[in-house]
Amino acid sequence: MRTHGTTCIIAVLVSLLAAGLATVSQTEAAYPEPNQVIEFLHHSSPGGAAGLFVLTSGDILNKTGIVKAKIQTQTRQGGSSAVALNYLKSKKGDPYVVMHWTTAQLMAMLRGTTEMKLDECVWLSTLIEDGNVLMVPYNSPYKTVKDIIADAKANPGKVNVGINSVGGSEDVMTRRIERATGVKFNITSFDFSPTALIAGNIAMAFGSTAETQGHVKANRARILANMGTNRVPYYKDIPTLIEQGINASFTQYRGFFGGPNFPAEAVKFWDEAFPKLMKTKEYQEFMTKFDVIPAYKNSAETKAFLVDYVKQLEEDLKLMNLK
Repeated sequence: MRTHGTTCIIAVLVSLLAAGLATVSQTEAAYPEPNQVIEFLHHSSPGGAAGLFVLTSGDILNKTGIVKAKIQTQTRQGGSSAVALNYLKSKKGDPYVVMHWTTAQLMAMLRGTTEMKLDECVWLSTLIEDGNVLMVPYNSPYKTVKDIIADAKANPGKVNVGINSVGGSEDVMTRRIERATGVKFNITSFDFSPTALIAGNIAMAFGSTAETQGHVKANRARILANMGTNRVPYYKDIPTLIEQGINASFTQYRGFFGGPNFPAEAVKFWDEAFPKLMKTKEYQEFMTKFDVIPAYKNSAETKAFLVDYVKQLEEDLKLMNLK
C-alpha cells in the first residue's frame, strides 16, 4: 500500500509539473493576446516627429498583420518626458505598454528628474535615424548660420531659439552650437518649436524632415544647415554645420523600450516583429517620404549601442549644468 501510495503521489506531482510547464508555455506563446490592447506611448505633440513615428509604426504593424493585437498610440506630455516615463514606471512588468525612445527620454533619466531610471529600461529596438535641420522663418534676415552667429555675438542672449523640451534633442543641438562658437542664445521651450517659429515667436528652431518639409514647401521656413555629420537626402543641397565651419553635429535615433521587469517573452516577440516591420513596403515608403534612414538594431544591439551614445549625452548635460 505504501508503495502504491508513493507511486500515486509521484504521479500527481508529475501531472502538476507538466500542467505548470504547459501553462508557462501557453503564456509565452499567447503574447500578445489578441483581445489585449498594446499601448504605444510617446511624450510629445501628436503632430511632431515622435508622434508620427509612433503612430505610423503601430498602424503598419497592425495593418500588415505582424501584430494582431490592437496597437493604440497614447501621448502623455509634460516635464520634458517625465510624465510619460513616470507612467511607464507605474506599469512595472506590463508587456502591453511600450514606449518610444529618443534623446528626450535619455536626457530626462540622466538628469534624475524622473521616477524611471535608465538601468530599469528594457531596450527593444532602434528603428531609424531621424536627421535634423536648422531652420529660420522664410522672411528672416538671416541668410546663413554665420549670420545668426554674428548677431548672437553682437547681442548675447538676445537671439531667440525654440526647443521642445529641456535636455531634448533641440536643446542638445543649441548647446553644441553655443559651445562650438562661444555665443549665448535665449532658449525657450515650446510644445512644438517649429509652430512657434512660423508664428514669429522665435528666430531659429530645429526639426526633422517630417516636421519641416511642409513649411519649406509653403514658403513659411528656410533651412540653413543639416545638423548631422551627413546631409539628409531630402535636403542634400544644404551643407552641414561642419561644412560651414562650425564644429557641431547631432544625430538622433528613434526606437522602442519597455519598463521595469518587461517580460523576456515580450522582448523576444518584438525582436521578431520589428525586423518584419522594417521590411514592409509600407514602412519603406514611410522612411522615404519623411527622409528617415533605416538604422535597425535589436534589443541586445540597442543596449550595447546606447552605452557610448549615453556617455556623449552625459557630457552635454554637464556643459548645460544639468548634471
